[in-house]
Amino acid sequence: MSGHVLASLLPKQPLDLMRADQNWNAVATPDDWGRHVLDALGDHTGAVFEDPVRQELVWIIPPGGADAWPAAPPLGMTLYRAGDRLTVPRLDGDRGGTRWIHPPEADRLFTDADALRREVEAVVGPLDEAADLAPVRVCRFCATTTRDHVVVDAWESSNGLRRISWACQPCWRDTGGSAGHLLDTGKPR
Repeated sequence: MSGHVLASLLPKQPLDLMRADQNWNAVATPDDWGRHVLDALGDHTGAVFEDPVRQELVWIIPPGGADAWPAAPPLGMTLYRAGDRLTVPRLDGDRGGTRWIHPPEADRLFTDADALRREVEAVVGPLDEAADLAPVRVCRFCATTTRDHVVVDAWESSNGLRRISWACQPCWRDTGGSAGHLLDTGKPR
């Protein structure tokens, strides 16, 4: 890993607004279904940090790695390309919970953008179709991703941080079925 890549990625403060550049880009997913992607990537993930305020996981990818990805607003994804700014923690920083899950290392800085897209699509479906579909949520009971969901709990703090819990229709109906699940849970659909 080159020193100039780390210098442009890592802030001097515990948490700072950094600009993606010619050395690195990033992909952010909602933290709930993003954890399924993180698990699926396993040892093949590069540097990843979590931002609990924005409720995101952020993968560091090679520059230009997501340039061909379609915009997918219903998924809550953000593609950070050269010139875009995002909040990044210092290696030893843990400010407001923002921290590195997998810190950048010499042999593990970038997540391969193609592998990341494959796993994202395995969890939420094709990115090319996302704009025409309902948002993806994670069921608080069975932890599967679903587009057919019901709000079961909503909470907002005095500082505006909001958390919503969802249930898939099968869990909501308590039938034990899996008709609304996007992940293969081993149950018949």
